Amino acid sequence: MLASFWIGLPAGAGAAPAAPSTPAEPAFDVLTVAWPGPFGGLPPVHLATPTALESAFRRAVELKRAEVRAIATNPARPTFENTVAALDASGTALLRIQRLLQIYTGTASNDELRAVAARVLPLASALDDEIAFDDALYARVRAVHRGLPRSAPTPEARRLVQVIHDDLRRRGAGLPADQSARLKAINARLAKLTSEFGQNLAREEESLVLFVTDVAELRGLPEDRIAAAKAAATARGTPDQWAIPIQRPAVWPVLTRADSRALRERVFRLWDSRGDNRGQYDNAPITSEMLRLRGEKARLLGYPSYAHYAASSRMAGTPDVAESMLRRAWDLLLPKTREHLAELQALATAEGADFTLQPWDRLYYAEKYRQRTFGFDTESVRPYLTLQNVMDGMTWAAEQVYGLSLRELQGVPTVAPEIRVYEVLRGTRTVGVLYVDMFQRRGKGPSSWATEQRPAERGPAAVLPVATLHSSVVLPADGSQPLLEWERANVIFHEFGHALHFVANGARYRALGSLRVPFDFIETPALLQERWLLDRTLLTRFMRHHRTGEPMPLELIEKVERVHRHDRVFSMNLDFLATALTDIRLHRRADGRALDAVAVEREVLAELGMPTAITPLLRVAHAPHVFSELYGAAVYTYFWSDALAADIAEKFLAAPGGLYDPAVAALYRRTILEAGNTRPMGEAFREFRGRDPDPDALFRRFGLPVPSRR
Repeated sequence: MLASFWIGLPAGAGAAPAAPSTPAEPAFDVLTVAWPGPFGGLPPVHLATPTALESAFRRAVELKRAEVRAIATNPARPTFENTVAALDASGTALLRIQRLLQIYTGTASNDELRAVAARVLPLASALDDEIAFDDALYARVRAVHRGLPRSAPTPEARRLVQVIHDDLRRRGAGLPADQSARLKAINARLAKLTSEFGQNLAREEESLVLFVTDVAELRGLPEDRIAAAKAAATARGTPDQWAIPIQRPAVWPVLTRADSRALRERVFRLWDSRGDNRGQYDNAPITSEMLRLRGEKARLLGYPSYAHYAASSRMAGTPDVAESMLRRAWDLLLPKTREHLAELQALATAEGADFTLQPWDRLYYAEKYRQRTFGFDTESVRPYLTLQNVMDGMTWAAEQVYGLSLRELQGVPTVAPEIRVYEVLRGTRTVGVLYVDMFQRRGKGPSSWATEQRPAERGPAAVLPVATLHSSVVLPADGSQPLLEWERANVIFHEFGHALHFVANGARYRALGSLRVPFDFIETPALLQERWLLDRTLLTRFMRHHRTGEPMPLELIEKVERVHRHDRVFSMNLDFLATALTDIRLHRRADGRALDAVAVEREVLAELGMPTAITPLLRVAHAPHVFSELYGAAVYTYFWSDALAADIAEKFLAAPGGLYDPAVAALYRRTILEAGNTRPMGEAFREFRGRDPDPDALFRRFGLPVPSRR
């Protein structure tokens, strides 16, 4: 049976994490290849001082350099084992210390740790270039690749040879020396700029806060939101005021509920302008330089633009395919959105508004529209969505579908006392470890995400995967169970889907693990996991009123379903589509020329006919996805993955057991969740679905007409 998933807090939880400290610097092996504890070891965060992290990181870089050099200079004939498998297995120490540093920079950061990251991360990037441009190494890999299929002993080994060979080619292996040198310089500069972009955004968000001196300005907000604003102000030394940190958990309730239009506008303008304010956190020059360098990189590698380079390793294949998908949805949804905005405008006018709806009005009147049209208030679900209820329902679904259960571990070191650690079991067999880090605190990012702290290692000495589920739930001032909005509950289910994907990884080789699937598939397991939150069985069983214990009534569940069908998932709305289309257009132009990202964004939005009341989900100046290495030119991934998830869900729902059908669940687990990148994802999907993916499943999900193909 599923162990109780307790989210209670120990004394002192929610305080800022103490800086890591230890009386003596730990041995290098303890921070890298020999993590202490069970299950192949667990992250030794209690030993990771900034000094120790930096020292171990630098040494791990040198160790991997020596390992790879030994492979490249091996006098023996190149074989799968002494070249490709050896290369895949190299760098264990560096991988572990990178993950350990990531724990701190992502969840318990400070200026000292940021400075360490800024110094050492470029070293790993430079080493990646050295490996890609090592002619002797590439010659050995190419020799094994040319010998396929005889040169590799199993289908998975043959896949590894293909993946590593193609990856080296994409990174620049085989380029002439002068081009290799230039590409090295570009990559080093891009790594630095990416770090600066993220640090600018993090520091600006930490500094942005709107203080309110009159509580009447907060009219319309629920009492717990007002209490949170009071607590935020008190924590900032102004107990006689109320503070709204310009972070999503605090911003969205204001934009949705606050009656004061002036307050909504002030909050929105601060939120929308992040990264685009002249001064020390200005991202405009960073984005311009990154686009120019990405374009030059693509041209060096033989592609007309960075968008073509990025798409070439993904399921879409070309930016034309990705943009066409987005435009089909845009052209269908634009007139529907205009009709809905006209309804919101009429509602506002009927209430006495003498203004045209602006971006800071849309969420507010959309909430009123739901109340009037569907009899649904977003606050009506919060009493049932305690964090405890959501986590219990989420893990129960994992047990029903995948046979997984959780058992809490005691005494595991963590960077904050509220973090819980669980052994993940299938029956009596331990398959992984899951850290659950749910609460907002200083030094931690403001969103929700999942991380793979250690990938599964299925070699001779199996090492279990370690994953973390993160969120930034605001702890109530009185220490009671937090009540979640539907959106927050949904994103926690989503990130749990990523964590399940990490834990399920059955690949023998690192380069074929869960995170190495094509990046426009990576969101599919997470988006599919959201479907269980909408399941009536789960809702009635677990979502119980935080005071009365009564289950969520069927009438309220039906309202949730109708509203969800009306509002659609985020990838099927103009604010997301505008962000994704801007991302593709920017990177199609990224061919080495100088670009002003903000100006291009304005141009794209005008050409698309973006309604005034809607803004992109992420503006380019604060869009970490657009300017990350993985999501650059691939923000469309969410739409494509949503379509694949809808297609997968159709197979579940057509089966006798619906979302809990054991036969479909077993097939999905075997062909997709556990398979990682052990074979092309299109091939894996065809085995599961019996055909190629059908992106139109996403339109069918919401009863929309399927638009014609361009």
